[in-house]
Amino acid sequence: MKDEPGLEKLLRDTRRLLNFHRHCGLDYPLSEGIKGFLTPDPPITFPSQAKPKRRKQQTVVVPQSSPPTVTVEELKRELAGCHQCPPAAAGGPVFFGEGRETAPPLCIVNGPRTHDETDSHQAISGDARELLIKMLGAINLSLNDVFLTNIIKCTPGERQATSEQASACLPLLWRQIELIKPRLICTLGDLAGQAILKTSAPLLTLRGKFHMVNGILLMPIFHPSLLLKNPELKKGTWHDLQMIQKKLSALAEKG
Repeated sequence: MKDEPGLEKLLRDTRRLLNFHRHCGLDYPLSEGIKGFLTPDPPITFPSQAKPKRRKQQTVVVPQSSPPTVTVEELKRELAGCHQCPPAAAGGPVFFGEGRETAPPLCIVNGPRTHDETDSHQAISGDARELLIKMLGAINLSLNDVFLTNIIKCTPGERQATSEQASACLPLLWRQIELIKPRLICTLGDLAGQAILKTSAPLLTLRGKFHMVNGILLMPIFHPSLLLKNPELKKGTWHDLQMIQKKLSALAEKG
């Protein structure tokens, strides 16, 4: 039929919207029809090479001041004695980050560590970590090439992390970034992106473009754990990764 391609696109877009609503906690009466409709297509694998679509770049100015810190080790010692939020004041373990601490091409900011990750010495673990490794590999990077940290430096425990906790840690994150000097920032999931950009806008509207924050470009992307549950979102994430790869190449050429 002549209109079939348009209908297929509408169905795909509607399925993504329903899955996104489900991720946000919006419920629908479950019927066999909806259950079948929400069944994802076969997962999209990340190709080795592809040309990204050009997207309009958005500039967001977010002023952020922070006291100077001389060395990374000095900041680590300061973080160890942090009492900025209740979990930290209660003596919870503080995690600085992992990976390359000197001029990495990319600083990846994850959401808070889960209770199970407290003793792992990792900013992200499990299947989500494995997928992140594959995502980085698709743009010729590894975990050893990037610096990976969390928006909240201690573990909230069994409680849900809050935007207030993220805001309390934000000055510490910026001091990390000032010391480590990454070329770009990439945030994983809603909380990290919203906290740094100081917005409540949904990630669906934030991703797909760069944001300028304190003189450095930031790209928010879907969290790997969400991609594992909703493989249809991988296609959009692949476009975001391509934009990161292209921007890193351009920055490297400029020196």
